[in-house]
Amino acid sequence: MGDFILVEGMPVGSIFSFFWNLLISASFQFVGFMLTYLLHTSHASKQGSRAGLGVSLVQAGFYIRSRGTLEDDDYYYNGGSDNEQQQSSPAEDSMDADILSYVFMMLGWFFIFHSLTQYFRAKQMEKIITSQPTTAEAIV
Repeated sequence: MGDFILVEGMPVGSIFSFFWNLLISASFQFVGFMLTYLLHTSHASKQGSRAGLGVSLVQAGFYIRSRGTLEDDDYYYNGGSDNEQQQSSPAEDSMDADILSYVFMMLGWFFIFHSLTQYFRAKQMEKIITSQPTTAEAIV
């Protein structure tokens, strides 16, 4: 590991590694996140898998928002014969679906922005470590 600069115990990695792990994590959703997060070898791959989880949460939020309900389709296909559960009104269910979808989307965007900032912070730290000190800095 002679040419790698370690920042917080890991190499920083390339932007390609970041986007590759984001793509795998988002494509295979939670299983992809677990796979890429457990096998990360750099800051780029770690933060890329977190960003992919964020993309998956945003997708889930949009899916719930588009359905407008949290009810399962089996209830509607069985002609409403599901008597053992107490059903909520459509307005309450729609409000619950909206709240849950917005929570998923906000968490997803938070994961995406946080992973981007963490990766660029590690990249900036790598630049600081590899930069040559000036004479004024060397004296102090």
